This record gives sequence, structure tokens and C-alpha cells, in this order.
Amino acid sequence: MSYRRFAFYNVAGALIWVLLFTYAGYFFGDLPIVQQNLKLLIVAIILISILSGIIEI
Repeated sequence: MSYRRFAFYNVAGALIWVLLFTYAGYFFGDLPIVQQNLKLLIVAIILISILSGIIEI
């Protein structure tokens, strides 16, 4: 694969990734259940991240 083709796919993938996660954050941030349980959600994400490192998934 040429560098030019790789760079194109890399930039296109990065753009899709950023737009997807920006929209997901906007969408889920507007849900009342997420707003009410934000602290619990943050703690759950942190615990899952730590456990995956300990268990080595």
C-alpha cells in the first residue's frame, strides 16, 4: 500500500472516529438517565478499566 493511500484512509478513519464519538457524547449527554447517574457511570468505567488491566483481557 502506498503512503498516499495509507494517509488517506488514516485521515478518513480518524475523521469518522471523531465525529462518531462526538455525536455519541452529545446524544448520551442529553439522556436524563445518564445525567442522573453520571457519577456512577464514571466509577463503573474506571473500575472496568482497572479490572481489565488486572485480569489482562
